[in-house]
Amino acid sequence: MKPLTFLMLSLLFVSCTVKVQPIEYGTDTCDFCKMGIVDAKHAAQLVTTKGKNYKFDAIECMLHYLADTAKPAKEYTHLLVADVLNPGTLIPAEQANFIVSKNIPSPMGAFLSATQTKEEADQLIDEFTGDHYTFTTIRQQLSHQ
Repeated sequence: MKPLTFLMLSLLFVSCTVKVQPIEYGTDTCDFCKMGIVDAKHAAQLVTTKGKNYKFDAIECMLHYLADTAKPAKEYTHLLVADVLNPGTLIPAEQANFIVSKNIPSPMGAFLSATQTKEEADQLIDEFTGDHYTFTTIRQQLSHQ
């Protein structure tokens, strides 16, 4: 009986593990707008403290989802956005540098992209024009639209 109990407890803990699930581009759908997730340069993902993953086809969808649900940041263990310069690589949103440039389209039309460093953001702004934002300032900007 002890091995069965151990196995059941092990399964319980494994199933409650809080981790980021890979985004299946072309298969997964956005938890905000319900469109298919196909753009590895602009996707985003949230993971709750309970391990629930929410995937988004655009950073702006994640930001709108956060605004609509109004849950405190402590409810999430991961807030991730795609690095526009490294498609498919998700980076922490709180440390990302955001660019709004009419010359870098995003899936939902907000022209919103993210990079790991301010230097990379500045290079994209020099090349494509646009404005730089932090996670806090882009959330404020989108809440006023």
